[in-house]
Amino acid sequence: MSKYPTGKRKSITPPKGKAKTKASENPSSYVLRMLLAASPYYVSGSMLAQKLKMSRVGIWSRINKLRQAGLSIDASQNRGYRLSAEPDLLNQPLLEAWLKECRKSCKVFVFDEVDSTNSVTERLLANGEKAPFAVLANTQNEGRGRLGRNWHSPKGGNLYLSIGLRPDVDLIKLRSFTLWQGIQIGNLLRSLTGINDISVKWPNDLVHKGKKLGGMLTEASIDCERVRSLVFGFGLNVNCPKSRFPKSLSKIATSIEGLKGESFRIHEIAAKIIKTSLGAYRDCLKGNAEKNLLKRWEEFDALADQKVGISSGKDTIIGTAKGIDASGALKVKLRNGRFRAIQAGEVTLRG
Repeated sequence: MSKYPTGKRKSITPPKGKAKTKASENPSSYVLRMLLAASPYYVSGSMLAQKLKMSRVGIWSRINKLRQAGLSIDASQNRGYRLSAEPDLLNQPLLEAWLKECRKSCKVFVFDEVDSTNSVTERLLANGEKAPFAVLANTQNEGRGRLGRNWHSPKGGNLYLSIGLRPDVDLIKLRSFTLWQGIQIGNLLRSLTGINDISVKWPNDLVHKGKKLGGMLTEASIDCERVRSLVFGFGLNVNCPKSRFPKSLSKIATSIEGLKGESFRIHEIAAKIIKTSLGAYRDCLKGNAEKNLLKRWEEFDALADQKVGISSGKDTIIGTAKGIDASGALKVKLRNGRFRAIQAGEVTLRG
């Protein structure tokens, strides 16, 4: 369970005026939003009762329901209530509260277990679900990465997220979509965690000093060179100690908790990644990603000036990585001094 900062022992009260709740929002949701907005301070129980026009007993009942949902809420006489910790397993009301705190409205679907969040998102798009929306799960039993590889998805503590989009734009507008997502999410994680050397390994991994921290998988439905629908999948090792990785991954993967020695609030990370990802998507549609891609890539390039091998089918190209070109292709300097642009392939470091 990830704890919230303690803060000073003082209470705060919600702003004056009527409680700003939507008709579809239940009182428990409003109470949770107020606790989150006030954290780490206390919210007056009497003020909550006044805002929601219910008794103090009614407020206590709502608090108890939130506790039963896995939230840790402190109560203090003459101070009120405060949110002190959140569960490692996903809690939809808490995630929605964090999204509101981030001033981002996005429909979310939260599951305990799925085959793959990308697969669920594809089915929702096929069934006409309005985009954008996000799908999250505590675990995946058929999680996948690039080239059909299995994505290790233990239950609890990690982030398994997919976002469904309907761009209906020319393919060229989204040619740098995945790289730009990596840059923007990497930048967010640097800020959130204080791990300043998170980088992006072309074409779709977030890494820390060569060890995999997260991965991206973009899948699109394309018709007549137009992207009709798009699924952006993202997996991130958050609160996963080294002991939870299988032997095959323990030397090549890492987590935020493993790097910092402390657990992080997965709902906050999820909400801010959703907001950041949707912002990166808009950048692509407006052309801002293309304009800034090359400059920003230099700040996050995990392969810069490293000897690499790129496998594509039966062929393996060996050379030195020299950044990317305007299309997002990897530039490789070959042994003969010539340059080659690689559009796709599996990259390994050659020491």
